[in-house]
Amino acid sequence: MRILVNGLLPLDSGKTTFSLSIIRLFNQVGIRLFPFKPIAGHNAWYSFNTLIRSEELGILVGNDALKYYDETKYDIRRINPFAVLFVPIDLEKLSYNVSLYNMIMEYGFPYLIRLSDCINGIDQYFVNSSADIYVPKSMLKFTRNLALKFNAKSYDKMREIIDASPQLVDNCTIDVFRNYENVIIESYNDSASPTYNSADVDYVFTVSPTKAFLIKGEEFKKALSLFSIPAWNVRVSTLIKYLKIGKSFEIDVGERVAKDEILDILLKS
Repeated sequence: MRILVNGLLPLDSGKTTFSLSIIRLFNQVGIRLFPFKPIAGHNAWYSFNTLIRSEELGILVGNDALKYYDETKYDIRRINPFAVLFVPIDLEKLSYNVSLYNMIMEYGFPYLIRLSDCINGIDQYFVNSSADIYVPKSMLKFTRNLALKFNAKSYDKMREIIDASPQLVDNCTIDVFRNYENVIIESYNDSASPTYNSADVDYVFTVSPTKAFLIKGEEFKKALSLFSIPAWNVRVSTLIKYLKIGKSFEIDVGERVAKDEILDILLKS
């Protein structure tokens, strides 16, 4: 069984928490789901613990992938083949240009990228060659250690790598499908699907605060076919009006977890 979880909102839809609860539900009946989050970004300022864990584990990894790893102990490279570490920038270094500061902060300033080959286990690291120009010294003293540890290559087109990430890691999607019968995929932000092949699923859950909506995979792919742009550029908020919602599920405040009812429906349908 393949399940895709995407989010109605760009942030804080609750995709990871919901996906983890689905994994635990399936574990109760002896079915192990492989968690696949092909593309993930995290911010060093808000998630400093990820820097410590990345150093301990010997691989750049963010919050969500860590949660999946801690829950399942599957290979992090396969769980998350593409990771981006974002950092805050220094307003003073921008000569107090607040408009430019806000624009950069809105899109995120990528400091370090990991691109993993899921098949041979080789990692490529890229570090932003403009970091010294924009990033505060207090942040650089920590992030620079990671870049050195991972032998990151200095690069000046980080955004191009990020934009190409859905194509760069889709071979990992194929590899995961080949090696694991039961997979749960988490998309990023509010993208309909993180890669092309990630849309080839049996079920889709669109998650929002308080509710999750179940869509059959065929219905999902049919709706995606109406768009001429790649699935990762299709916003869930745009797609949802073309989707046939099979069922909606309440998510309780404070719990934010999938309930047994979901398991019953998935296993019986």
